Amino acid sequence: MNEALEEAPALGAMWRWRAKPYGITSPFELLTEVAAYTVAPLTDRITTPLLITDPEGEHFRPGASRRLYDALPGPKELVGFSAAEGAHLHCEPMGRALFEQRVFDWLDVRLASGAPARG
Repeated sequence: MNEALEEAPALGAMWRWRAKPYGITSPFELLTEVAAYTVAPLTDRITTPLLITDPEGEHFRPGASRRLYDALPGPKELVGFSAAEGAHLHCEPMGRALFEQRVFDWLDVRLASGAPARG
């Protein structure tokens, strides 16, 4: 990987930027560190209301949104984003206005209900 990152300066810059918060320079060590971050052991204890986005064409973690949704015991909503809406792919990059509208609409409903925040 180090050779590939040296041969592709833009890719190398992206890896360095992604690794910076972890203080890690090795691609292997970064992947090992990031793999340790998971909510899987805790999902059965999450009871705060959650909005989970599920973009069509998710290429980093296909199916992860649905798996998280299915594992959560508390109030939850799964919101899809499609290519037809122009809001597909990881983080809905081409449909940020639609993404933000749906997220803020969801928050408006929860905050207007006066339900106490849980943490």
